[in-house]
Amino acid sequence: MAVDSSDARLNQGKKEQGKAAQNIIVLKYGPEILNEIAALAKTKRLYDAIIIDATLSGYLFPAETLIEAARLGGSLLELSGALIFLKTDKATAIIRESLSGMMTFHVFDNHAELFDYSPSLTKFIQTALGDATTFVEESTDLSHQVLMSSVPVLTNQGLNWKLNMEAHHKRNLLLAAIDNYTPVVTLCNRLTATGRISQEEFFTRLKDLEAEKAIFPIFNKIPFLVNCFKTQTAFSLKEYLVASSMLSRLQLDDLIMEQNSMPMKQRLSLGALAVKKGMINSRQLEIAIQDQAFYGQSEESEKEKLGSVGQEEEKVQSLVGHLGSTDPSNLLQNLATNRESGVLSVEFRDMQFRALFETGKITHAKLGKLFGNPAVIEFASVWKQGIFVFIQRTPPADLAQDNCKVTKALDKLLLDAALAADNTEVTWKKLPKGADSVLEKLPDKDKHLENEKLIDPKEKFELSAHEKNMMRKLWNALDGLHSLSLVIRNLQNVTTADAAAAIDRLMSYGLVSVPQVDLNGPMGKFQQLVKRITETIGVERSEAFLRLSLRDTLGYSGRARVFILSRQGDVGVDMAAARTAGTSLSVVLQDLEDWQVKYIEYATQELDRKVLLGIIKEVHNA
Repeated sequence: MAVDSSDARLNQGKKEQGKAAQNIIVLKYGPEILNEIAALAKTKRLYDAIIIDATLSGYLFPAETLIEAARLGGSLLELSGALIFLKTDKATAIIRESLSGMMTFHVFDNHAELFDYSPSLTKFIQTALGDATTFVEESTDLSHQVLMSSVPVLTNQGLNWKLNMEAHHKRNLLLAAIDNYTPVVTLCNRLTATGRISQEEFFTRLKDLEAEKAIFPIFNKIPFLVNCFKTQTAFSLKEYLVASSMLSRLQLDDLIMEQNSMPMKQRLSLGALAVKKGMINSRQLEIAIQDQAFYGQSEESEKEKLGSVGQEEEKVQSLVGHLGSTDPSNLLQNLATNRESGVLSVEFRDMQFRALFETGKITHAKLGKLFGNPAVIEFASVWKQGIFVFIQRTPPADLAQDNCKVTKALDKLLLDAALAADNTEVTWKKLPKGADSVLEKLPDKDKHLENEKLIDPKEKFELSAHEKNMMRKLWNALDGLHSLSLVIRNLQNVTTADAAAAIDRLMSYGLVSVPQVDLNGPMGKFQQLVKRITETIGVERSEAFLRLSLRDTLGYSGRARVFILSRQGDVGVDMAAARTAGTSLSVVLQDLEDWQVKYIEYATQELDRKVLLGIIKEVHNA
């Protein structure tokens, strides 16, 4: 990739940004990426976002690239600007947090997390990449809930505009409706019901009022509150005021200095002082304290909260909380008992369970690539953690599809889930680390998996086609490198209960085993050996020998890419590449041993035999 291409992409980026007026640039990841970023730094221009499109290469680059990119980004980014390494399903962002250039590192396991952190950042990516990105088009349910339950509060300027409305001004319709007590959801329903304004136009006007400082900021606080609620992190009022852009850091510093200079008996709280100085009003302070109490829950705080927002004539029930004291079965039963209608969304890391309720009956469900009954059983039997949100809303199109239909009654599904949890627990107890155990497949010498009439080893009944296929699927996926829980997640369309049953049968037939050795020991020995030899013959010669010996051992095969080799002669293993290569722990260990033998052969060209044997003996006896 030529360095000059960054200028071309910059010009194209400017054209693409014409509609959105965003100060962003997109670069394709390649071997010259650092040179391209360095060339941008010479222009002395600051960006809101620099997006490095790694959708094709993934994150298969040295950590040094990330570190150097962050160093260069410090002189390229606006305050709160982001340097984003973007994959098709994940993102890593380096954010400039201060004028002095302090950078923070953020990892987003899925697009929803990135949206929760910064809706505007997500829009940057959508604008820049267009159809090339698979980023979600709408907010997550938790972000949506925070926005819809927010209460717009008029500033002094907004109040003056409301008292002195100009005829036919487009902002008047919304401005007249805001009374400092009615939440966004009620305002939206009320105004869109008249047909004079669409929902999209409603939010556009709301954003305009915020930009014109007619109302106190609403949209900026959403990612902050979502993040605090998800991580169960308590926050202070000053953190809230800065994160929501109600106060700048400079204003906050001035307030704190004035607060500290007051006599102790006359000292006001930070919120009261901000009201006295006219930075916020008393109603906005009240809302800030309410947000702090609700979204700043710690683990010891109340786990769930059921509240209503809106007027009595159009009440909207919303349920938000953490799984914990409330388990999945109780959560589903509560919604059924209360005859609720709406969408339940539960998120944990990059997983999401969604279910549609109609007057208490669960009609549709989806969890990854599990649909309908299996999705409900998996959720109720396995999930222990997560953020749940229940909102009266139109179901997402993907959830309303026929393949997501739930055909069993909820009470029967919960009985199935309880049985599945019990059976799974029995299997996990047979393994040293339960679901976190690592298993490796053994050769199927007796052709059990090819037997069309395979018998359950315990109950002695003939297995169904589904049960036999499940055994084959798990057997093929077990590689001795990844835990069972990760294997099940990667398979996606397999329930934990079905996987556990298949594992139990595979163990009974002697088709899997727990590896007796791990990779840490042999790799640690090899790393020590390389280090000692490098100290003697130098980095350049040692690195050359490592590359030659790896080439001689594995050539340029997929198995060769399992091993990592830096220019400084550091060696390691890439587990993701191992999985892609379809290899196993035993094969990786054998390849590592063969590589080590070849490396020692090359090292004999530079080292006296007795010195080399002394190093080998010392390392392996350590």
